[in-house]
Amino acid sequence: MTQERHFREWYVELSELAPEATAPEKRARGFAFEKVLKGLLASEGLDPRSSYKSVGEQIDGSFYLDGSFLLMEAKWHALPVPASTLYQFKGKVDGKLVGTVGVFISMSGYSDDAVDALIAGKSLNLILFTKEDMDAAIIQQLGFKKILKDKLRKAAEEGLAFFPTVAEQVKTSPSEPVLIERVHYDRVTGTLLSPADQPATTPDLVIVCEGDFDRELLANLVQRILKSARATKKIQLISALGKVAVPHVANSVLAANPDVKVLAVVDSDGDIQGSELMLKNIIESDNWTPIVVNPAIETWLGCSVEETMRLRRRGGLMAHLANSIDGINLQLLRTTDPAFETFYQEVSSL
Repeated sequence: MTQERHFREWYVELSELAPEATAPEKRARGFAFEKVLKGLLASEGLDPRSSYKSVGEQIDGSFYLDGSFLLMEAKWHALPVPASTLYQFKGKVDGKLVGTVGVFISMSGYSDDAVDALIAGKSLNLILFTKEDMDAAIIQQLGFKKILKDKLRKAAEEGLAFFPTVAEQVKTSPSEPVLIERVHYDRVTGTLLSPADQPATTPDLVIVCEGDFDRELLANLVQRILKSARATKKIQLISALGKVAVPHVANSVLAANPDVKVLAVVDSDGDIQGSELMLKNIIESDNWTPIVVNPAIETWLGCSVEETMRLRRRGGLMAHLANSIDGINLQLLRTTDPAFETFYQEVSSL
């Protein structure tokens, strides 16, 4: 068995641990994940160092890339990592050699305000990875080093603490049903490749939204709209992991593909005009449309933000999501919600 295959199979085994697993089992997974990471980085020539203690602090590890040492912290918790945890790690990085960069890996994602808090800071020296990034590096065999270099370039050139490695793609044609597939980025061209590594193609529309929940919700909603409208399109959906991060990711997409139309979808959070102004002040192209959902995207499903959070904690969100989207009266929602009408028109237009 090759070393790469060993890491992949071990990682898949860790990923399949049931949510109801005991606390000791979850702690054991965390320790095993550290070993997988060390082995993965070593196999790519990154000279990793395991967890160590500095003066008054614990560092999960470090590694060497192109003449520089990077600090690393990895967490596999049940809940998303809050902004406070990122700031604690940032404080450790700030106290090291000028120019030191930290890599934070959260297998449970990040809180809604975490990425935005980093963007709003005075200096950006953290690069964020999610489970989807690690899936792409290990299972899809893109490699940790390749993904990291792409993220470092996005951070240096565009000020992005997080740039996604994967996206949802909804496509249809006259001869095929509407399908949702997971795609990943080609770091050279800035375009998306299919899971089968088919040649990258330009989408008809790119939707950039706040988080992974929004991305999955919108992907399923787009699927239903395309079926209803019988439109032939290819639409890609990208999570920015933050409201303020949405226009920055939109800029990156438009820079790579200036002719592609982009929808920037955000919650109003009670301030429609302020949310639109935030997008317009940052997005540099004219080839985009703001979609500001008032007060939040959960209202399109007919449920509250509080109910959505409760379902997330109980693990029944995706089943509820599928049932809710199937039950939406698209035509009624179009007449009662201006933001949804704009979204529907952009998605279904030929």
